Amino acid sequence: MDSTYFLKIKLEENRLEEAIKTEKLYNNIGNHYLKQLFAIMHQRFNVLFTFMQSKKQSNGHFNASESRELLKLIKLYEDMQYVLKTTPLSFSLEDSYDSMLKSCKNFLRESNGSEIPDNLPDFNIVEYDPIFHMYQIISVPAASKDYNFELKFIGEGSYAKVFKYKDTFYDKFFILKRAKNDLNEKEISRFRLEFDIMKKLKSPYVMEVYRYDDAKNEYYMEHADETLYDFIKKNNSKLSVKRRRGIAYQIFKGFSYIHSQKYLHRDISFTNILLQHYDNELSVVKISDFGLVKVEHSNLTSFGSEVKGSLNDSNLQFVGFSNYNMEYETFALTRLIYYVMTGKYNLENIKNEEIKNFVQKGINPNIDYRYHSVIEMQVAFEKAFPKS
Repeated sequence: MDSTYFLKIKLEENRLEEAIKTEKLYNNIGNHYLKQLFAIMHQRFNVLFTFMQSKKQSNGHFNASESRELLKLIKLYEDMQYVLKTTPLSFSLEDSYDSMLKSCKNFLRESNGSEIPDNLPDFNIVEYDPIFHMYQIISVPAASKDYNFELKFIGEGSYAKVFKYKDTFYDKFFILKRAKNDLNEKEISRFRLEFDIMKKLKSPYVMEVYRYDDAKNEYYMEHADETLYDFIKKNNSKLSVKRRRGIAYQIFKGFSYIHSQKYLHRDISFTNILLQHYDNELSVVKISDFGLVKVEHSNLTSFGSEVKGSLNDSNLQFVGFSNYNMEYETFALTRLIYYVMTGKYNLENIKNEEIKNFVQKGINPNIDYRYHSVIEMQVAFEKAFPKS
């Protein structure tokens, strides 16, 4: 049924001359019929609820004629919401009125009047403000429609190839990560696990992923401007301590959150930390590549698994990648943070004693002496790299 015709019929059925004053509250409603219906319903709700309050205080009995009228108005309200909900005329009713109508619907009777429940709350009518509000509707292209965008290959990892494309609808870049064709079942499971974990993680410092395509074993994710490695390589000579500390603290916050969710990344590197740049020299850290993530009680990592991650402790080759724990994570984080703050990879010949102590604790051959958490590492970081 055409929504305007529907409203015209309903208005003819419910027209009231005394609602003219209330109609002024809805002068912003473009549809003539809807404006008048809102005014009529508003005016009658107020009259009936006021009468109901007085009856509750006197004999607790709501008259039969008023009961029938309120039931009729409730039906009109529900019909209008149903018919108009997918149109530009969809609307909502003030919460207090909506709740009152639901309560009334439970006890109102068509004949012999209605007994008002003792627990029915007192109701304050709204006289000088609208109680009906229009929804703002936007038309969005159907998700089923296919769009074709040119993919640009930008790199690959152990399990997947990575492409960049520009979505012309949103006018921004996105990333497509596609599993390699030669992966076995276990590797495909880990690739899917990477997506599932990143989907669960809700942090501004973790790359956001959007949708997994089971048929193609690929998923979509946000685009970042560059890797941490490229950024520092280009800007190392002109980066201030303040900006380096800002990046370091975002890394701390990101990994502290990841660890709080019972995950260990296991693949920390200069290229798996990405940066999204904004105006005024603001850069936001985006932790990516969770393909090797360690999950509690997971059987996807066996003792003989190859040790990956360019900053990982080489001793993992002997203890086994399945035995990776927090102290191995802070080992790699120590190297990463040192690179952020100095632009150097080499951990030898560090002249500053505080910095040397920070690094040596993090990479100590005895894991019992390493940092046992990101928080502990942050405390040492403050001593090694104080505010300038």
